[in-house]
Amino acid sequence: MDVALNNGRYDALARRQSKRTGREKGVWVYIPAEELRAAGIDPNGPAPLYRTWGARRGSLLARLYKAR
Repeated sequence: MDVALNNGRYDALARRQSKRTGREKGVWVYIPAEELRAAGIDPNGPAPLYRTWGARRGSLLARLYKAR
């Protein structure tokens, strides 16, 4: 059930409860608290939203966004 598509609004609760089967295989990325603070993200606050891009040679770019 995708609540965001049913009523046309973003539902953060439905997003958190969704099953992310496509992400079960992956890697963990450790970002030090100093780097999060430098980016304006509270290390003790909610986890930031993110978007990733991969390259054929194995590099990874991750962009972090502040959670609302």
